[in-house]
Amino acid sequence: MFNMSVGCCFFLLLLITLVVMSIEEEYHINLRVGGKFICDPHVRYLGGEMVRLKEDPDTISYFELCKIVKDRLGFNNVQLIYFHVFSSRTLQDNLRVVWNDSSIIDMINYW
Repeated sequence: MFNMSVGCCFFLLLLITLVVMSIEEEYHINLRVGGKFICDPHVRYLGGEMVRLKEDPDTISYFELCKIVKDRLGFNNVQLIYFHVFSSRTLQDNLRVVWNDSSIIDMINYW
């Protein structure tokens, strides 16, 4: 799954939500940044802040996601990005690494 013992790394946890507004659908990515993973005994993400961004699932790519993190959040280097399947109850159940366009497509398929 993932290695929580990776010293001083910056983790970016992506939580995907779908908001339906009248007839049209709006898609948002909730970026949780600056926190840390803990295991006691279940995996949780503590601290940090959440930034909600409206995104188009037809145009988002791994490169675009990294650009969002750099330009909008001010982080120059991201070592690990995790995606949590929103419908699952805990992080431990469905936490996945986002590392290329293929994993972005997998993430979008949950929308």
